[in-house]
Amino acid sequence: MDAVMIKEVGLCMPRTNAEWLADLRSNQRQAEALADLRQYLVRAVTLYIERQHEDLTFLDASASQHLAEDLAQEALLQIQANLDTFRGESKFTTWAYRFVINMAATELRLSRWRNVSLESVIGENEEPLFAFLSDPGARDPETATARSQIITLIREIINEELTDRQRFALVGVYFNEMPMVEVARQLDTTPNNVYRLLHEARKKLKNGLRRRYYSEADVLAIFGEP
Repeated sequence: MDAVMIKEVGLCMPRTNAEWLADLRSNQRQAEALADLRQYLVRAVTLYIERQHEDLTFLDASASQHLAEDLAQEALLQIQANLDTFRGESKFTTWAYRFVINMAATELRLSRWRNVSLESVIGENEEPLFAFLSDPGARDPETATARSQIITLIREIINEELTDRQRFALVGVYFNEMPMVEVARQLDTTPNNVYRLLHEARKKLKNGLRRRYYSEADVLAIFGEP
């Protein structure tokens, strides 16, 4: 996918790797090189953002363009600060492309959760909280039944034995792929405290299954590859 997108972005002013480095470090040619590279990064991140439709309900066209320009500028600063780390193992533009795309991926992932509240995840009217526990497709009825039983038990343990904060952290991080820093923000705490919440939640989940006569090995065996 990256190779296809890089090709679609197109080329900026043609330069060899050595020429990019020299121009970006030159007092005479730096401004032109920075403008060319910034234009390339804006095109790259704009195309990337356009492909992420499922994460962009919070952005209109104007906001999307501003985001692309901001990300390109931030990436440009990082690229300048890391020029000495470029080893020439790929095209310079490919190396630069990674900076802006990694930043965009992080930003979109964080933005997805900025308007999500604690109540919307653990309240009574949220989307089915345990959709992540859907049966991955057992090949035989016996295994399918065993999986269904464990799914029911996990629902029960998470709903009844975890605190609201433990449940929010566990479901948010492991099942909804919410960034750790966003879970911490929602809970008005630190990432270190989120790690503690996760540790306690996992321990309660494991102990709850053991009390119901399921070991960790049992769960892995039932949900493992057929």
